[in-house]
Amino acid sequence: MPRRNTATIASIYLMLFLPIASAARGGGALPDNDIPMKALVDELARSMEDLVLEDLPRPYFIQYNAQDRITFNMRAAYGALLRSDRDRYRFITCRVRVGSPKLDNTNMGRGSGGRATLPLDDNQAALRHAIWQMTDSDYKHAVETLTRKQAFLKQKTVEDRPDDFSSARPVRAIQPSAEIAFDNKQWEDNVERLSARFKQYPKIQNSGVTFFAGAENRWIVNSEGTRLRTADTGVSVEIHAQLQAEEGMHLADELFYLGLQIDHLPTIEEMLAGIDRMCEKLTALSQAPVLEHYTGPVLFEPIAAGKVFQALLADGLCATPIPIGSGGWGDTSLEKKIGQRILPRSFNVYDDSGPQRFEGTILAGAYTYDDEAVQPGRVTLVEKGILKTLLAGRAPTRRIKKTTGHGRSGGYGDAHATIGCLYVYDDDGMSADELKEKLIQAVREEGLEFGLRIESMEAGGYGELGDPIYAYKVYVDDGREELIRGMEFLPTETRSLRRILAAGAERKVYNAPAGIPVSVIAPAIILEELELTKIEREFDKLPILKPPPQRTK
Repeated sequence: MPRRNTATIASIYLMLFLPIASAARGGGALPDNDIPMKALVDELARSMEDLVLEDLPRPYFIQYNAQDRITFNMRAAYGALLRSDRDRYRFITCRVRVGSPKLDNTNMGRGSGGRATLPLDDNQAALRHAIWQMTDSDYKHAVETLTRKQAFLKQKTVEDRPDDFSSARPVRAIQPSAEIAFDNKQWEDNVERLSARFKQYPKIQNSGVTFFAGAENRWIVNSEGTRLRTADTGVSVEIHAQLQAEEGMHLADELFYLGLQIDHLPTIEEMLAGIDRMCEKLTALSQAPVLEHYTGPVLFEPIAAGKVFQALLADGLCATPIPIGSGGWGDTSLEKKIGQRILPRSFNVYDDSGPQRFEGTILAGAYTYDDEAVQPGRVTLVEKGILKTLLAGRAPTRRIKKTTGHGRSGGYGDAHATIGCLYVYDDDGMSADELKEKLIQAVREEGLEFGLRIESMEAGGYGELGDPIYAYKVYVDDGREELIRGMEFLPTETRSLRRILAAGAERKVYNAPAGIPVSVIAPAIILEELELTKIEREFDKLPILKPPPQRTK
């Protein structure tokens, strides 16, 4: 069951998605002037002309990524406001390339020189001073890295080494400045009201409500001629709850509501009803039996299936060059399998990061330009089960030479290929009832008494499925279901996806809660065989005193 701190998952996610991190004095707008753009352009021109150390190469490419954020945060527990504040932050990342696109200072050792804070005031001299310091530092590191890389390549044979950089068309676009608006006092009252709901559920030991809102302007300026400013806004409400079963096992769940503006969120009454359902399900879960062991077919409902595809497939669909000197360690790409079948023959997968919604649901992974100022297009990745190509940024690999507009960094280091909005569908998708019958049939053929249906689960890392949260035994004899808990998946490989027995017709959105924001739109699936076992660990004993809502005095 949940082992990670689920109370912080959505907070991490929002910091990266919006990106957001703090709260409220009634909304805010970022300045609509372009003094930061002018500072970036002016310092870029000066650096491209004059930035050189004696007898060392000049930069052939420089890019600046800058962001200006206004963020708002509120937090409440058991009807009391714990936090309500506002923040403003500007920062810049820089990438200086020396050498040539064929061989430069990247793809060896650490990435670019991190990021630096920019002044909040639109003071041209102060802005240029901060940009100058960042550029100078990254240039010195660049020439040092290129020298080491050239020396390494003289001593080693690297077969079929791809170029280090690919071309992209310059972009010139200025979007309107970002603005977020909401009633600060009303939302302080709202989070207090939502958090007070947990007083009705004395078995819940820990709970809270967090409200985020934010607006952001982003600039990308590079020596190829790109001059881009984009804007983004976002709001969210994250509600978490935790309790313990009798033997001490911690059980947790959360609700996460997301929107671009405040009116995209559900009503407070709808969120209160969501809290009621969550608390009732957690209470029932605490009384459910523990599964000792299971090997056999598993049915994942759509959002859980999205987490399966995110864990087992997403990284493999991204073209990533193998760093010089790494010996190939850490390579997760499926590039060598292009042209081979990786999914059942009725399955298709594509990435389309442009649309902001799927059937009314906001897509966290949607974006207009990646962090290399390239617009993403729809990319067909898997057709009839066959892997056709991979997503890419501007760093070529042996078989993928051009960017697809999927180079992103999350604000740190160099951009790398990542999914945005991954769509998975099955041409032979079934109804929910047909899918359950298919599960029972598969279980019966294995001679088992019951199969498993996973309604929700934790997010996992690459190649690692998260622990189930709500899981059910589905009995062969009459189809009845029994809630169970306390299990984890044994290691699962990507090739397991070839053995999907069936999939549903309906698809739902899973918005990944950590790292660079991504969305997976997937149907329910049945995997032919997975192995789960009881979580074996020591649990904290129940608290000595009952929580205040359970006391009579």
